[in-house]
Amino acid sequence: MQIRAIESGDYDEWLRLRRALWPECATSTLEAEVADILADLGNQAVFVAVRPTGSLGGFVEASIHPHAIGCDTRPVGYVEGWYIDQDLRGLGIGRRLLTAAETWARSKGCTEIASDTLSDNESGLAAHRACGYTITGSLIHFKKRL
Repeated sequence: MQIRAIESGDYDEWLRLRRALWPECATSTLEAEVADILADLGNQAVFVAVRPTGSLGGFVEASIHPHAIGCDTRPVGYVEGWYIDQDLRGLGIGRRLLTAAETWARSKGCTEIASDTLSDNESGLAAHRACGYTITGSLIHFKKRL
């Protein structure tokens, strides 16, 4: 499976993968985010896993943050989104996508990269740990209806 930077013909497949990762998010919001990412490819990057058929099987989106919780250096690479189709999980494709994002962040002067996932996302937690990421903290969000 080929890992490469996003190309213009990948839009529909990338959007399909983003919908799978963030199903609660409106398509219009996902599309607006894609436009923002594509307009800022100097500070953001997208790498995709390309199936032999040419369709996409996964992606990672990365950006540069001025800092990140638990990191000691600045700036910091940040994994904004990371998704692999169900039928491709466990084959090392996710690790290869993260490696592409890490290499990109290093090329931008970063010596650390950070990420996040929800505390109940067991597969996301396991995948991060398997790729050498360590938990640096936990944040609980609250809300109250007024």
